[in-house]
Amino acid sequence: MLLSRAFFVLDLMYIQLIRKIWILSAILCLSVLASAQGRFDYSDELQSIYKDILDLKLEKATADLAALKITDPNNLSHLHIENYIDFFTVFINEDEKEFKRLEKNRRKRIKYIQKNGDKTSPYYLFSQAEINLQWALARSKFGEQFNALRDLYSAYRDLKQNETRHPDFIENKKSLSVIHAVNETIPIPGLIKRIFTLEGDLQQGEREILELLEYTKGENSFFYAEALASHVIITLYQKNDKEAAYLALKNSKLDPRSSNLVNFLYAKVAQRAGYNDEAIDILTDRANGTEYLPFPYLDFLMGLSKLRKLDADADVPLKRFVNNFKGRLYLKEAYQKLAWFELVINEDEQGYKKYIKRVNSIGTELVDDDKQAQKEYDEGVIPNIDILRARLLFDGGYIQRAYNYLITNSEKLAYNSHLVLEYYYRLGRSTQALKNYPDALKYFLLTVENGRSSKKYFACNAALQMGIIYEQQNQYEDAEKYFKECLSMEPSKYKNSLHQKAKTGLDRIKR
Repeated sequence: MLLSRAFFVLDLMYIQLIRKIWILSAILCLSVLASAQGRFDYSDELQSIYKDILDLKLEKATADLAALKITDPNNLSHLHIENYIDFFTVFINEDEKEFKRLEKNRRKRIKYIQKNGDKTSPYYLFSQAEINLQWALARSKFGEQFNALRDLYSAYRDLKQNETRHPDFIENKKSLSVIHAVNETIPIPGLIKRIFTLEGDLQQGEREILELLEYTKGENSFFYAEALASHVIITLYQKNDKEAAYLALKNSKLDPRSSNLVNFLYAKVAQRAGYNDEAIDILTDRANGTEYLPFPYLDFLMGLSKLRKLDADADVPLKRFVNNFKGRLYLKEAYQKLAWFELVINEDEQGYKKYIKRVNSIGTELVDDDKQAQKEYDEGVIPNIDILRARLLFDGGYIQRAYNYLITNSEKLAYNSHLVLEYYYRLGRSTQALKNYPDALKYFLLTVENGRSSKKYFACNAALQMGIIYEQQNQYEDAEKYFKECLSMEPSKYKNSLHQKAKTGLDRIKR
């Protein structure tokens, strides 16, 4: 009896021991599972890789990221940063085969995050939204408008949900601010926007991006460079404040010499703000070397700036661009600009015809400038050299030179029935830039009254500029009148961009 009782006690102790071992094993197992759950950590190493990506050192970034994924496989922030590499590769190269190959990574990354990511982290939805938004932008390069809208909506949905879950997560505003700022001018029907629940306006987007910039207080924030770029783009394109956009860049510590993405942004803003000589200097002093992803579009920008200055070597970077670029956008425009070079520099009509003919056999018509180049070819009308020179000088910010050129050649231009509409339009633009607003309004009004039924864009843009002038003078009723006048016209060139700017103008003057 005692022996059997002893065995019973031993069995009981054994069972309890086994139970304790099982409980301990379960705890250890759960601990291992918990530690294996994907987390989000934008470590110093990952931030360094991110900086290399923004500098377009993509090969180095790819190698370093592959090594970091081995040593820290559970850090799912790798997938977000890795997507930047695919995005910039596709966005800059515009290689359709490359796009089709890399696009498959979008869904794989998002599915992996959804399956393994820490759902309590604010970066769980944020990283998915960023990936979708980048691919929405990439798709727009290839005319996939429906799929781009789908990805945009997915990004917006995740960002709004993340905003509800994590209201203090300020980084959420980096992309949400841009979507809000451009929402009212996205060229899709309002019904579709309502179906996709896209909402927001310029004022909201600007508030959000300024809040993010205030939060960063300098360049120590991981996403500072992107936040600043978003602020500059909103200021330039949505608020139409070119000077403020340029000063925002100038007053930052972003270096256009070390990052060709920053170089691109600086050059574009400088060109739009009329600082053409600065754009040439910036593009000249850019990063070069085999470690950088080639960025042929910078050669196009250089050629454009030099053409606007009427430089005798403007054709050199333009030819370098068309010879090296394997994408689809801006090729028609580049050949158009080479044709213009032959006119304004060499005064060679045969040279013009040679290059304008190439417009018809290359590139696409996805962007307005390429559409304009194609229409110039289709119309078969050689531009007037004097008007074209004045236009190029004006676009380069050489306003006084452009105005003087128009006045000097007034007898040839003002009494030519085929040129008079554009002549008054160009005078209006020049006097507007010289801040002679009474004369500008006079010339623009002549353009609007004589060009309402014309398919040329002069009257449409003249109405837009009148709206902008009246807005600056706080005459909002007149501003509204001419923004709406702009929207009532249907020019064959630049219609989308002019109407978008008029809609943005109406948005700005809401009170």
